[in-house]
Amino acid sequence: MPSGGYDPATTIAAVADAGRRTILDLLRAEDGRPVKELEAALPHLGRHAVLKHVGVLEQAGLVVTRKVGRRRLCYLNPTPLLDLARGWTTDYTVSWGSRLVRLRDRLEVTSASTSTEGKTMSTESTESTESTESTGAAKAAGTAAPDLVQQVLINAPIDRVWEAITTEEARHWYFGCSMTSAEPEADYACANADGVALITGRNIEVDAPTRLVQTFDAIWDEEVTADAPSEVTWLLEQRGAVTLLTVEHRGVAGTETGRQAAGGWLFLVNSLKSYVETGAGLPDGMSG
Repeated sequence: MPSGGYDPATTIAAVADAGRRTILDLLRAEDGRPVKELEAALPHLGRHAVLKHVGVLEQAGLVVTRKVGRRRLCYLNPTPLLDLARGWTTDYTVSWGSRLVRLRDRLEVTSASTSTEGKTMSTESTESTESTESTGAAKAAGTAAPDLVQQVLINAPIDRVWEAITTEEARHWYFGCSMTSAEPEADYACANADGVALITGRNIEVDAPTRLVQTFDAIWDEEVTADAPSEVTWLLEQRGAVTLLTVEHRGVAGTETGRQAAGGWLFLVNSLKSYVETGAGLPDGMSG
């Protein structure tokens, strides 16, 4: 990845291969898959080919990997594709385009739902039980693996990015909210201009300007309020003239918070990038 952002030629080359697109599709369906699981899903490619493809995607910034124990987990990072699209669009055309795509998706889901009304309640009950048991097992295991990972290159010094995250400036890119405190071991809230908190938590670890670990209790609607608190880690790394920001979210697998945060973090890291580099965050209509 070159300094200043993602290389369009590298992004295009990375997604030109059908095998690599399949890997991205698999991660889109279920993020955080181990490499061995990708190998099993692509037996015709073989282990070495899958490892090579993952390496190409990681170099392009389209995949982020994390080593947890003996497993190497892979996370989808669509930011380079968004960066590429901005070369031919404006924020507002993307906003309207995303709304039309969401409308199409809702109509297709409604149509598919209508055609499967004959599904039995017993099957639904079994699937629900399996999902609950899986989520409970993951929590009981206390794994350190992130459930969600987003990464972005920002053309600015690390101190500037840290300031935009931890001060009142966050209102310009964080859904109109900012953190009330970034002090170590302090409680914080992400509150809007009216003082209404959408997220509350505690700063577990603060190492400015490279690391911020927080508990994350989502309370922006009734569905997420029912979820247990989770944990968010902000990691900043200076790479020449640019800053690499990585956001890791743990403890949200199988929850409504996790479902909503999956698209939310993608929007937020790109809105932060836009704000720091241009002075304006992305329109909220693009947030999914």
